Amino acid sequence: MPHEAMINAIIEMSKFLFVETTSGVIHVKKMFLVMLFLISYLTLSRTLLLYKGSENGYGTDVLSSYIIPVLKNLYEDYDLVDVEKELPDLSEYDLVVTCYYSSKMRNAKIYLKKLSEYVLNGGKIFVINNLGAFEDPSGDSPGLSDINALLNLIGVRYEYNWRQEDVLDLKVDQEYLLKRVTLPVRKSFDGFSIFSPTVKVLMYAVTSRGNYPVIFYGERGGMAIFEHAFDERGNAVIDLGKIVRDILLFNKTNRILLLKENTHVKKTFENALFEVDTSPRYPLSYYKGVVITEDTLLEREDVKNYIENGGSVIFLGKGTHSITGNLVLEKKHLYIPENINVGYHYVSYRPAPQDAEVFMTVDGTPVSWMVKRGKGTLVYFPPDLLEKWSRGILFNEFLVSSGLIVSPIVNVFSIFFDDFPLPSYGIKHDITGTADEIFYYKIWWEDMKKLCKEYSMRPFTALITSYNNKPEYVGFLEFLQSRVTLDFLKTLLEAKDVNVGLHGYNHLPPLQKNWNPDELKISYKALKTFLNELSKSYVPFFFVAPNNEIDKASIEILKEIFPSIKIVGTSYLAETETSEYEIFEDVLILPRTTSGHYPVQRLLVETMSTLLNMGTFHYFTHPDDVISSNRNPESRNWEYMLGQLREFFRVIKRNYPWLRNMTPEELYDTFKDYFENKPTIVYHKDKINVILNSRAKLPRYFFLKSDQDFSIQGGELIYERNGLCVIEMKERKMEVLLNGG
Repeated sequence: MPHEAMINAIIEMSKFLFVETTSGVIHVKKMFLVMLFLISYLTLSRTLLLYKGSENGYGTDVLSSYIIPVLKNLYEDYDLVDVEKELPDLSEYDLVVTCYYSSKMRNAKIYLKKLSEYVLNGGKIFVINNLGAFEDPSGDSPGLSDINALLNLIGVRYEYNWRQEDVLDLKVDQEYLLKRVTLPVRKSFDGFSIFSPTVKVLMYAVTSRGNYPVIFYGERGGMAIFEHAFDERGNAVIDLGKIVRDILLFNKTNRILLLKENTHVKKTFENALFEVDTSPRYPLSYYKGVVITEDTLLEREDVKNYIENGGSVIFLGKGTHSITGNLVLEKKHLYIPENINVGYHYVSYRPAPQDAEVFMTVDGTPVSWMVKRGKGTLVYFPPDLLEKWSRGILFNEFLVSSGLIVSPIVNVFSIFFDDFPLPSYGIKHDITGTADEIFYYKIWWEDMKKLCKEYSMRPFTALITSYNNKPEYVGFLEFLQSRVTLDFLKTLLEAKDVNVGLHGYNHLPPLQKNWNPDELKISYKALKTFLNELSKSYVPFFFVAPNNEIDKASIEILKEIFPSIKIVGTSYLAETETSEYEIFEDVLILPRTTSGHYPVQRLLVETMSTLLNMGTFHYFTHPDDVISSNRNPESRNWEYMLGQLREFFRVIKRNYPWLRNMTPEELYDTFKDYFENKPTIVYHKDKINVILNSRAKLPRYFFLKSDQDFSIQGGELIYERNGLCVIEMKERKMEVLLNGG
């Protein structure tokens, strides 16, 4: 049904769905809201089919016989239009298919120009038989430049050279061949040649003069030239419908359809460099996954057909049951090191079918699960649990549900020592049994150095000089009162195996609501001068926001005084403008995911939030954690806390040995390259191509989930466990060859 007809029908139905109350207020029944939702979110993409009414049904017969059935099977809406009567607004269509016999058309130049603009703006075109606009009855016919302005955009060059020759042989892609052609046969030719290496030729006609491409297509469209697609009786010898399907689905890549805006879902897939559509731009079969929230959509034939044919649907429907208890991530079907207890949660959920694979339970009751339907899968994820901590779990469930997926990862982790060095006051704490400066610089620091060496980690330390938290510069007396602290800082600034960054002048978060911009600049200038007095060679590369809070206006002030800073550390679990990974101007905003020491399962939950999403996590701790009632709520001693931290890194090292630890400069370059030089990932029938531009740095890394055997060219499998693979890409073009190549 064309869109206008569908919408008009729903509007007519809606007249019977309004109820007027005694107060005169009009209420809309729930059914009408669902209809509006379907109009807004599941309006399918459209194809325009053009024919010439003067050709006595030639175009309509071909389009009806070979093209329309395929469009219906794809649930692709279409309009069949006589081009001699009108040319609709092409911007409403994602594909234009033309089928003409004659070469004449009124306003041919305008027609070609509109098609050129359409392709330039992302449209696709497939020409069957004749371009149909070589001549204009008015005498103002297109020239070579008008014709090539369109054809050059699909990888084709044209020059005048119409002729007829005897076809002696055909070189045909057998996958598209419908029937054999009796040869020799006399056919028409013209001056079409292909210059783009990405155009796929399906048929070459071999004559005494050479081999000529006559049926071909590429990313932006193609042609079936003159009568080469048909036999002497007018029946197709090549599968035109399959060509149209392939053009619609050309370059199937990492793209998700999200049918209702949700920040957590959107950012989850964007962090993994997926394209996210919030309304359909292509047939559903083009998408690697579809995320829906309404039960009514699950009953649609196109959605059911999508699942049956291998699609992955993530359903975020409201729960019909509820439960309160201990939420557990189940190792059996997730890429996690062990069952992980998330804590006490209330969850509204949908009961799992008996044949479901279970991802999460509450006191043993499944609350997130997956079922297989035909070749595809349906994943249920309770919307109550959609938070930052669960993004990695959602993406993990998507990976498990996918039969074949290649997903980019950053592959880097870091360890930050926030508030170090820090002022010490000569205070003895019972829990440490010694003065603060002794504990910080003789015990804690030595223990943490050993831990980092044990797990081959390079620590990033973040200097803080004061805790007075006044929005003004008042000197450095607080830091200078301990000679031990000062001497330690001097030594650290010159150390080669430690990176020292900044944690602010004091611990008051640099937010516009806290600081006058001029006072903030003064404090930073003073800090810069202070450090210059201690070391002429020290140049800070990273900054950790006090209390993990900073706004973008304050980052600009920071950069004005410290232009060398390229990384600003924040907190991933916060909900602020700087709590997502991004390159802001030339600064990497690096939200840290994981902190503290115990329980280890909490640290694992926080780590999985990004590790299972984009292959990265960032840990931070403080030397005074042991004396903090917030960060050490059970009043554990330092030996216990250190033991828990060692256990955490042991689990990470054992289960994710592919993770890289880096210097700040390397980390910055890696993230910048990840976001700015996205790989092109193309899924073919028998392989996956991964391509990087010339600016991208190697190696690059990817998650791979495949239900088929595979081999790799241009890369290497560096890890495999429970069906999840990690691939290192070593060349700018990598191929994953399916079924072993």
